[in-house]
Amino acid sequence: MDSARRPCFITVCFSVLAATCLPCSGSPGPSLWGKKVVFMGRHCVWQLDKGCVVPPLEELSVCVHLHREIATSEWTGFVYKAPGERQVELGLAGRGGFLVAWLFGHQWSVPEDLPLKCWHNVCLTWSSHSERLRLYINGSSRLDAHVNATLPRRLAHNGTLTLGVSHNIVGGVMEFENGKNFLGAISLFRMWGHEQTAEELRAHSCIDGNVVRWDNNDWDYQICLPEDDTNIQCGTFPNVTASPPTVTNTTPGSPTSTNISDHVTPTETQQPSLGLPVSPTGLSTTKEPSDLNSTGTGIASTFYRVHMKLNMTTVTGSDPGETIQKWVQRKLGEVRMNALHFQIFQSTYKDNDKKETQRVEMTAELRNQKRFRCTFHVQDADARNVMTTQRLISDLLSRIHFGGEIQVDSRDVHVSHIDPGSCPEDTHESIRGVYIWPIKDAQKTETMICEKNSGARASRKCELDGVTEKAKWAEPNLKACKPMITISDLDNVTVTANNSADVVDMIENLLGVEGDLSDSQLATVVQKLDEVLGVSTVTPALGEDIVSIIADILGSSSNLSAVANDILGITGSVGDQMDFPEESQNVTVPSLALSMINVDPEQFQGLTFGVSSFSTGLAPEIFVNQTFQSQPCDGTVASISLPRALQNFFPEGNKKKRVQFHFYGTQELFKVMPSTPYEGHSQDPETNWTLNSYVVSASVNNSNVSNLGNPVVVTLTHLKPKEKNDKVGCVYWDFQKNNGSGGWDSNGCETLPTISAYQTTCHCYHLTHFGVLLDVSRTPISEADQETLMVISYLGCGVSSIFLSISLLTYMVFEKLRRDYPSKILINLSVALLGLNLVFLMDSWLSSFGFYSLCITTAATLHYFLLASFTWMGLEAVHMYFALVKVFNVYIPSYIHKFCTLGWGIPLVIVSLVLAIEKDAYGNVLSEDSLDSLQGSEPFCWMQSNVFFYITIVAFVLLVMVLNIVVFIMVLIQIRHMQTNNPAATVSKRSVMHDLRAVASLTFLLGLTWPIAFFTWGPARVPMLHLFSVLNSLQGFFIFVFHCLMKENVRKQWRIHLCCGRFRLNDYSDWSRSVTMGGKTKQNHLVHRFPSVNISSKNISDDSTTASCSSAPPYHQWA
Repeated sequence: MDSARRPCFITVCFSVLAATCLPCSGSPGPSLWGKKVVFMGRHCVWQLDKGCVVPPLEELSVCVHLHREIATSEWTGFVYKAPGERQVELGLAGRGGFLVAWLFGHQWSVPEDLPLKCWHNVCLTWSSHSERLRLYINGSSRLDAHVNATLPRRLAHNGTLTLGVSHNIVGGVMEFENGKNFLGAISLFRMWGHEQTAEELRAHSCIDGNVVRWDNNDWDYQICLPEDDTNIQCGTFPNVTASPPTVTNTTPGSPTSTNISDHVTPTETQQPSLGLPVSPTGLSTTKEPSDLNSTGTGIASTFYRVHMKLNMTTVTGSDPGETIQKWVQRKLGEVRMNALHFQIFQSTYKDNDKKETQRVEMTAELRNQKRFRCTFHVQDADARNVMTTQRLISDLLSRIHFGGEIQVDSRDVHVSHIDPGSCPEDTHESIRGVYIWPIKDAQKTETMICEKNSGARASRKCELDGVTEKAKWAEPNLKACKPMITISDLDNVTVTANNSADVVDMIENLLGVEGDLSDSQLATVVQKLDEVLGVSTVTPALGEDIVSIIADILGSSSNLSAVANDILGITGSVGDQMDFPEESQNVTVPSLALSMINVDPEQFQGLTFGVSSFSTGLAPEIFVNQTFQSQPCDGTVASISLPRALQNFFPEGNKKKRVQFHFYGTQELFKVMPSTPYEGHSQDPETNWTLNSYVVSASVNNSNVSNLGNPVVVTLTHLKPKEKNDKVGCVYWDFQKNNGSGGWDSNGCETLPTISAYQTTCHCYHLTHFGVLLDVSRTPISEADQETLMVISYLGCGVSSIFLSISLLTYMVFEKLRRDYPSKILINLSVALLGLNLVFLMDSWLSSFGFYSLCITTAATLHYFLLASFTWMGLEAVHMYFALVKVFNVYIPSYIHKFCTLGWGIPLVIVSLVLAIEKDAYGNVLSEDSLDSLQGSEPFCWMQSNVFFYITIVAFVLLVMVLNIVVFIMVLIQIRHMQTNNPAATVSKRSVMHDLRAVASLTFLLGLTWPIAFFTWGPARVPMLHLFSVLNSLQGFFIFVFHCLMKENVRKQWRIHLCCGRFRLNDYSDWSRSVTMGGKTKQNHLVHRFPSVNISSKNISDDSTTASCSSAPPYHQWA
């Protein structure tokens, strides 16, 4: 017998495992029974959820309920297509008065036009074994067609399914066909993995599918939500799921075996640890299915109590509670019954009898069995004879399930009839109207027309109570009904002590409906809450309701500036008036917290209130310590510590002494900003303050606390980390400011030196609401302007790098071009500028690696090339002064070598000193508030220390620029003087152009565009920054234009060596003017003369040295 049972046991395990692995037959979600989808020409799409996979079925059954509203020549019921295919794999449609069934791209038509305005149940069945396709309408057969054997034998795996519209997959995106949409409603789409007969379809009309269910988890929809419809047959029948499709391998000729075993009934005891209610997802909840009939008409159901004991073979990975419940629901669903309040408890064996124990050990199946006890109620929708129904239930539940996996002995099924009665007539009043619910039978739903909007319906279900087994009303569903009153109607309500709680409840309900409030509505709500506090005893429950209303108002988008003081006053009154028996009381709601402490003046040693953690939308976590903490509370969102001196301000007499703290996790109440928060600070039109912390407050009932001898210590965490040079200020809320509307002030509060970028500590000598303000006027550049500046700078530096490289290559390749001093100085300056551009362009990339030493090296290199560029600009001015202004004949040994020593040595000394004194002066700049707007929010390695920045960069650049400007002016004066003294000089258009060319050449040569950075402030800041970025980022390009492209001897060298044909020039040696300037001749080793050249604008523009290029990052630091 053992060998005979083992194959059966393996088959049972395989079946259960296969069932649990089917994607669409897992734990059911919210049921869609009793709901429909309305397709009425709007953009409405229902498709099979991606998590629900249709297997490759060899047979199937599909049923769908259709309700046509408008007659159309063509419509689509449903379409299933194979992945990537355009032909219809399975579908149902209407065409010209014919009902069309699709299968494997072929269609069969039935002369049937579904009548309008009523529900039709249409089913399709197919089997590859019988090779038959059948169609049923309302239970009657309309098609029985042979399917050609050449067609596929299996339905395509993991296809796409849509209701009411056809579709195609194009490029991985689902596109929907127009013109053939279904106009009406669709409900109860289900698919089974086996072919059903007409009788089975009728029996399963109220049973859910086992491949695709009418269940919320199986469908994907965004816009069209399901709507209730009580007219659907079995519309609110519970989500009963048939057995999932299984694959059975049979051997021809092998006999069919039945699992018949000797029944063993050992003694059992209940195992309390497993005595939990069972839900479809486990053993923890009680399922509450919908009723069988919810229309309010028809035969009243009868109800029964069932106690049952059963054995179940356990399978790894399966949920016994879910498996048993599905089995019970399936068996009862076959006869239109429904299980309610399903509970299951696991029992253990007591093997008192040794012989019995040995018998159990010898049977493989029983070694893996567990004993369960089930309790549930049964609803019989057909109201059959009581005795007949009891016998029917017992017979249904005394059968072997899944080939022996569940075994039930009929002696272990006990069925008792119960009479729950009816729900009595009940009147329910709310802001949505007054509804009188009539007498109703158990498990039936009553619907009523909404009072305000007659097109909608209110519903209420009469439920069977699982404990008392009596009928009781559930809460009515009035969501579709509009409120009978609005917030404006509250103006006509007189608040009294008797109705104050009702007024608060009404306000709560109205806020849930209204959402954002207008100014008048907001004023009405605040006024009514104030009236409630004026006439009522504030219990903890009433206080929590009022605080919850305040939190809802703070979380809305309403403009609260006009009622800020009123709201703060209401929360303060709640804390003062709340009557609670304990020493303290806390109220926390999203974004708001109140803590009230009744204190003993004689034992008062101080108090500390803090918020340890807070996230937007959640209730704050608070703490209170009965001590004073003079040091800042680290790791808190906000804290306030009150000194012992506060006891001098407690009210006298028998009045209660209460201290209350408030925390506001929102800034909506405190939007009024001062021009400056500092007493005695000069008015600055550029100052712009913003609240950079949450707000915390403290107060003593019936007392005005001011001029404390010891300060109140307030520590607040910044919402935005403080950057270097950011100004912060401790402020308090002054109720009298702005004509009584309230505002921030700083009198009586001191801001302690900031140690952390994330917190500020304040010392204040009075009690009120405290906050921290941040000056954001340093960076009035918008994100769009910052992005534009960054693009200009990077693009300009890239262009300049290219043309600087061309200039360097030209002067290095052609030896004749670098014989004079100006050319050699130009080469050095170009090298410095090219290095500056390249390091700047690679800075963000190098800093992204996150290596500390690499970042310091990058920043120091960028600093070096910047200083080198300006040093060579200054040396260019010195050389121009010697050659063109102070003309003298003197020999300077190693002239160009001395220049190179200064040009490359001075920057090296400065950078080395910075590294030696404080290497951390260089680092990673992350904030968009940094002085370099080019960086945006990306990491950038640059100078972090303001002291070194102003000394080694700003002061150095300023010194060089002053020198260059002076030389520039002197050169222009000298040119003008020489032209005036030259009688042959004539003013012509050509000479004017030469003068302008000379001015432009000297401007970029000496870097005279850089001082624009000192004028980037005030209203003209943004335009000046754009001008500065364009001119300096293209400085290298201008050097190429004026000192390569427009220089005659350079062009001649290009034509000699680079051109062909008629554009090529013969070599020449016309270098009489500059040949002797490159060094000493063999005949004269003692004297070197600066040539007394004919100073003109043309000579200046041709022979002067070049200027710097780059929009290096520091330029915005001067801005």
